Amino acid sequence: MANLHSKRSIWIIIIIYCILNAFFNNYHIQTKIPFYGGVAILFFSFLLIFNFKRILRHIRGNNITSIVSKLLMMFILSILWVFILWGQLPWRSMIVMGSIGGIFPLIIYFTLQKYKISTQTLVKAIIIIYILYVICYLIGLYTIPTPLFGYTERSSSIEEIADSITQRGVIRLGVPGGDFVVLIFFLILTRYKNKKIFYLLLIPVAITLLMRGTRTPFFATVIIAVIYYLWQIKHKWIIISIGIIMYICSTPIYQMILNSDSNNAIVKYVQMTSNQIERSNEKEEDIRIEMARYMFTEFNEGNILRTLFGNGVPGYNGHYAKIIEKLGDKRDYYPVDTAFTTIYVYFGIIGLILYAQLLWIVIRTKVTPEGSFAKLYIFYLYLISPANSALIFSGSLTLGIALYIIQQNQIKTNIILKNK
Repeated sequence: MANLHSKRSIWIIIIIYCILNAFFNNYHIQTKIPFYGGVAILFFSFLLIFNFKRILRHIRGNNITSIVSKLLMMFILSILWVFILWGQLPWRSMIVMGSIGGIFPLIIYFTLQKYKISTQTLVKAIIIIYILYVICYLIGLYTIPTPLFGYTERSSSIEEIADSITQRGVIRLGVPGGDFVVLIFFLILTRYKNKKIFYLLLIPVAITLLMRGTRTPFFATVIIAVIYYLWQIKHKWIIISIGIIMYICSTPIYQMILNSDSNNAIVKYVQMTSNQIERSNEKEEDIRIEMARYMFTEFNEGNILRTLFGNGVPGYNGHYAKIIEKLGDKRDYYPVDTAFTTIYVYFGIIGLILYAQLLWIVIRTKVTPEGSFAKLYIFYLYLISPANSALIFSGSLTLGIALYIIQQNQIKTNIILKNK
């Protein structure tokens, strides 16, 4: 009976996820069903209301559940705050915050907690979602220039496709679910550390990461994987030897990649990064650093309340949203380019403290190999934060799942220790 319940839970999770992401941004749904995005907004708003008492009940304390409660309360109160500050109507905020790529999906943490979903069930669901992601991405590539999956107006234009191939060596599609690829990568890395033959599975997963066409997530995943692998080696002289070899080989390999005419995605990523560094050296500083300085020192105009509590999330087509949009159009300043500016501009110093506290608690939480992959994923979200805002927006759903897995793992570990 328990097995039947587990199987049912797996497919319920998968079906709900597919519905919320418009079946991996299916072309027909995106173009023929207006306002389909409202499904996700209503779903996550309902979950917030449904779990509101649970949020309030756990807001005190200094553990994962408490920090998630505080973050969700901060999100909710920011709707009122942005209305007071900028006159932004609540429904405009809800459109952005409640979408599948918004911040409300973090509520999945309490939903999983309420229904006591096991880690094993979640792992199976993650694996199936990853397989669906790969299938949809491949079908999307096959059906270019009008991809059946991963369709967005921007990414599906001929100019955007050609530019993506030239710059990145791959075609970037808007297929949601890329963070499940990272979760699968870390799952294989941690679950099979004693059965290294299964590490061969990392090759197709790494290729899937390359298919996304984004440098930072790929390199961050590889860096964490290498550090984790080296950390597991008992004989430290092996680590030192590998480090020396990597150092000696790095310069000639780097130069070889820079001089290459290959269209390989890794080559393109390295060349793009090198060109970006060169442009930054020619100017005074990188545009992200310039933007961050402006946002941290000038944007709030010395208003202490805006500095403490932020400005709230810019909603759909409002006055505040137009101010943010104007900064992007005129100066190329986009707060969402980095997680830290996103947190500061939207939620102020309070937001920065809460997200720093979350990281500290995750670092201090000991997990078994069963939960290690979730912990690595959260480290990954923080590592990519200087060039990505997945920690707050696009990754909030998987962040909630990872935090829940860590919390359940901690409970299980404590029970085992008590019984000894």
